[in-house]
Amino acid sequence: MGLLEKAGQMKDEGTSKPKPAKKSKPKPVKAAKKPARRAKKAKVVDDLDDFEVKERVAKTLPNEYELAKKPARFARSLVDFIVTYGAFLGIFGTYLFYDGDFTYFWILSILVMLFNMLAMPIMTHRTVGNYASLTKYVNHKGNPPIFLHQTFKSLTLLFVLSGLGLILSSGLGKSGGVNSVNLGIGFAILLIPLTDWIVAKIRHESRQGLWDSMFFAYMVSHSRSTDDDASGFFGRLESSGDWLKDKGWLGKEEENED
Repeated sequence: MGLLEKAGQMKDEGTSKPKPAKKSKPKPVKAAKKPARRAKKAKVVDDLDDFEVKERVAKTLPNEYELAKKPARFARSLVDFIVTYGAFLGIFGTYLFYDGDFTYFWILSILVMLFNMLAMPIMTHRTVGNYASLTKYVNHKGNPPIFLHQTFKSLTLLFVLSGLGLILSSGLGKSGGVNSVNLGIGFAILLIPLTDWIVAKIRHESRQGLWDSMFFAYMVSHSRSTDDDASGFFGRLESSGDWLKDKGWLGKEEENED
């Protein structure tokens, strides 16, 4: 029996399998510490301290200028209207009632229109109406605004005529239907002079309309010096302003306006 038990034990030892080794669990990797935000904010604040903050300049009329009075403003508008559109409207009215070739007259009227709307503002920063009314435009720095300011102000009548023409041509009141494109464009164009009128009512104290506000322009009285355009075409324009001033049509010096 002792031999059999010993042989059985040896057999059991030969057939027994080794136990698998235990796997070691991976150690958790600690995340790298993020830099403190406070230090970054402090650096940004230090950088901002290096910038020099400029004081904002108010875009108002300089003290050395005086706003033009109502009579002078009306004279400027009237003269510019006659010079810019007088010939064009006269030829247009003649064209409606008489047949003929008006080609050269159309060209001449357009050239006169462009002269007062573009050439005069580019060359002198003033229009014929400004010369006749002894007025000019300056911005908040005392310099004349870009010539486009005068050009856009002169387009008011064209905006009105173009808008009304597109609305009427859209077929309103006809049974054939309405051209919604022309109607929409016509109303959009009419919004421009309407906005100009609304802005002028709101900013009545500074007497600025839409284009004046956009270009920071003010119409001021212009005092003619002895050497300023003393002769030539522009001198004659200034002389017409002196004549209107002597007649009292540009407002009196002591006149105060609300």
